[in-house]
Amino acid sequence: MKDELTFYACDTKVLEEKIMTQDLLMGTELAGELERLGQHLGTLYFDNLYLGDVLKKLEELTGAPFKFLLGMGARRLEPCGPVSYCGRQIPAELGEYVFQIDNLQKLMKKAEPTEKEREMLNKWEAFAEKIHLDSEPGCLDALKKFIGKFRDRTPELISVYTRC
Repeated sequence: MKDELTFYACDTKVLEEKIMTQDLLMGTELAGELERLGQHLGTLYFDNLYLGDVLKKLEELTGAPFKFLLGMGARRLEPCGPVSYCGRQIPAELGEYVFQIDNLQKLMKKAEPTEKEREMLNKWEAFAEKIHLDSEPGCLDALKKFIGKFRDRTPELISVYTRC
C-alpha cells in the first residue's frame, strides 16, 4: 500500500522556469524534479489505510479544501497523474486544515453533541469503521501535526500526493 503526502519547498523561479518547463518538454514527472531541485521537507504515510481517503472524507464533512493537499482543484500543477499529483500550497492556509481536524477531534470527545454534530459524527464513525481507522491509532494527530509544521514555510510550498 503506497499512499503518501510529501511537502517540498522550492524557489518560485526554479519551480516555474526549471521544473514546470522540464516536465512539459521532457515528460519528466514533476515530483522527481522537485526531489532533485527542491527541498524535501517531510513525508507522511500510513501502513494500514489510504491517506487520500481520509483527506477526502475530511473535506466532505468540514467543507475545508483538503483536495488542494491532494494536488486537485485550482492549485494543482499539471500535468499530473496517474501516480503522483502535485499542488501549490499557501502555507498560511494550512492552519485551516489543522483547525478542522482539531474541531473534529474535539467533537468526538464532546459529551452531548447537538443534532447536527451528531449527524457529522455518525458519518465519520461509519467511515472510520469502513476503512478500519482503528488500525492506525493517532492518525488524525499525526496528520494534524504534519500539516501544522509547514504553516510558516516560504517561498513556495508544494505538496505531492502519491497513490499506487
